[in-house]
Amino acid sequence: MSPIPPDIAKAEALARFEAPAPEHINCGQAVLLYALLRLDEDPDQITEAKYFGGGFAGTGEMCGVLSGLALALGERDVALTDRGEETPADTPDRMRAILKEFQDTFGSRRCRELTGYDLTTPDGMTAFKMSDIRGRCSDYVAWAIDRLEPLLAPAVTD
Repeated sequence: MSPIPPDIAKAEALARFEAPAPEHINCGQAVLLYALLRLDEDPDQITEAKYFGGGFAGTGEMCGVLSGLALALGERDVALTDRGEETPADTPDRMRAILKEFQDTFGSRRCRELTGYDLTTPDGMTAFKMSDIRGRCSDYVAWAIDRLEPLLAPAVTD
């Protein structure tokens, strides 16, 4: 196999995020799926991000797209290490810059503040699922994917 082109990988990740159950994956899984497709890795590894949705297992804390992005960079580092290559030394600085940009762009890094719902309660989760906020979450996924692609470049072998 070979890596999937960025536009196709992004479309697939967003489609899976926006799909109804049982095809639906959470926001962290969507960002990780993008990386796995670009790195030509097993897409079933998205299970690793299973508990990132809803701000870390539905607690409303760190947005899952940011957690998924961090995990995606770990997958990139594994791919580089497996090839005997060094991981980029500037990755922590670049990740911090992305976190700051996310905060500046969207006003928060916390899922509860971004969505406006308390996902730890059944009522909050139901209200969230019935709202149009998930469209905003799709925007967060797309935004994170766009920031992730340049960071994957050292490990992508097109």
